[in-house]
Amino acid sequence: MEATQSRNQVEAELSGTMARVRLQTYEYETPSEEVRRPSQHQLALILTRRPRESRYVGRLASGRTFSIGNLIYVPASQSICGAGPGGPHQMITCAFPVGTHAALAGFEREWDDAGLTRCGNLRSEWIAESMRRLGREAVRPGFASDILIDSLAAALPVELHRLLEPQPQPRARCRGGLSPHQLRRVEQYVFDWPSGGIKVPELAGLVGLSRGHFMRAFKQSTGRTVHAFVEEARLDRAKALLCADQLPIKQIAADLGFADPSSFSLAFRRMTGIAPGRYRSAEHANNI
Repeated sequence: MEATQSRNQVEAELSGTMARVRLQTYEYETPSEEVRRPSQHQLALILTRRPRESRYVGRLASGRTFSIGNLIYVPASQSICGAGPGGPHQMITCAFPVGTHAALAGFEREWDDAGLTRCGNLRSEWIAESMRRLGREAVRPGFASDILIDSLAAALPVELHRLLEPQPQPRARCRGGLSPHQLRRVEQYVFDWPSGGIKVPELAGLVGLSRGHFMRAFKQSTGRTVHAFVEEARLDRAKALLCADQLPIKQIAADLGFADPSSFSLAFRRMTGIAPGRYRSAEHANNI
């Protein structure tokens, strides 16, 4: 069978420091057979039901085929060939550039058929639910989408490593929370809201900790995740800007790191139940 082409429509996209998340639909010709060799590590959750005829070919030289599942991992630079009856396939993908995560470094190798069999049909409800959460965030970005993406992008490769490696590395234990001085420094940085937004590595660097250690220590100290704290701080900042002056909503959205005003409005409405413009009008009316 000659290789066919697919059309790819990206419906939503968000990027973090370690990964890019997309909700996209591939429209395959009928029937279809396509070879891909991604330059990045690709984790995909297929949302549409995959027909039984679909197959996943690992090493093209081996010619071995096996059924593909709804949750798959494609190692960077690994040639794969998928075949099936074609049609639309909607999926959530998370792409990790080579060299961004230590847990993926061991996967940058030549894979055998046994390993690719596991890659083609991952069985982890935690990974699947994390992918769904990333997909929802891409469609409706919140006030701390960048923090959420970075948090899950740091955890997903670790879980993937545990799932695929016979002797997974133990998780480093956090021996304590942040000191009062460290916590104040992080909080002040977030409240000041630097231009360009807030990234987890920057917060971790303020207190001299690794990304993972910082996230665990912060939760141990505050009882909240970094994502929840930054989301609340960004919402408070948005409310203050809406009440303080007549800055255009477009400018406020940009200052808070949103891609566009509509993303800001959706996130604000999701957390408050009211649009930014109506919130501003109501606050001004109350202060008359």
